[in-house]
Formats: sequence, C-alpha cells, structure tokens
Amino acid sequence: MEALRAGNPLSVGDVTLVPIERAWVRSDMGDAGYWTSAFKEFFAVVVCDASGVRALDANSSEIALDALIRKTPNLGAILSGL
Repeated sequence: MEALRAGNPLSVGDVTLVPIERAWVRSDMGDAGYWTSAFKEFFAVVVCDASGVRALDANSSEIALDALIRKTPNLGAILSGL
C-alpha cells in the first residue's frame, strides 16, 4: 500500500508551506515467518505566496498541482482554507 499525505501547513510571514509525504507499508511471508515494514519520505511541498500556489518535488522541480490534489486526500480542503 502506498499513499500521499498532506502535513500541517506552516506559515512564515506571507508564505505558507504544505508538506506532502509519501508513505507505504509492505508485508510478506516466507519460510522464516511474516514481516511488515513501513516507510515515510518527503515527496513535495506546496508553496502559497503572493505569486500564487505551486508545488515543487524533492528536486525543486515544479509539478502539476491539480494532479497532486487528486492524489493527496484533504490537500484540496487544506488549500481552500488558506
């Protein structure tokens, strides 16, 4: 299972940042037993400022905001409240 999740918005002055994390859980069963592992990593950040709203990935490249909103539960609601 893999999912994107929006973190809590952070406002500094006139800029608001919304972190986006990718989390996934994997499990497997083998001769030695059953194991589960979970990981969480930074995926992107949404920047809201006087220039507008944009999303940047972990390499600081701009990514499509509408696609990120579709893939990330509650991101649209968070952004509409800003």
